[in-house]
Amino acid sequence: MSGYLLLEDGERFDGEAVGAAVEVTGEVVFNTGMSGYQEAVTDPSYRRQILAFTYPLIGNYGVNASAMESPSVQAAAVLMREGVDRDERYGAEGGWLAWLEASGTPALSGLDTRSLVRHIRDRGAMRGGVFSAHPVSARRSSAFARSLGWRATSPARSRRTRR
Repeated sequence: MSGYLLLEDGERFDGEAVGAAVEVTGEVVFNTGMSGYQEAVTDPSYRRQILAFTYPLIGNYGVNASAMESPSVQAAAVLMREGVDRDERYGAEGGWLAWLEASGTPALSGLDTRSLVRHIRDRGAMRGGVFSAHPVSARRSSAFARSLGWRATSPARSRRTRR
């Protein structure tokens, strides 16, 4: 299913919804680590934030209970260039995407995270929301954005991933 990130300045980034089917809002932040994705989303310093990973491939070594920084996921949502669901690595107890869904964490894969990070760096910290591209959800996200004084954007103004 398609989904998108809507920033408070009206910029929209489209992707594929791969985690839990939940819509959330929060401050959009990014992590530049090449590994430690499970540690990052369970780190209390990311509590209620929408976490974008700058490394292009997330999930390639699965998840393991020993990698938890806290008892549960702290990030409000996860944004990735490419999220995969592998669990073949020795010690892996499950796949990344399945774990996100089971933990109730929404996620988007296929986002142009490079453009997103540049946008945040150029314009400063901002809030955002992760929404489903379902028409009812799109109306709700537009109404939500207007209620907060955000500038809602149409899909024509969205940034799609270029491959």
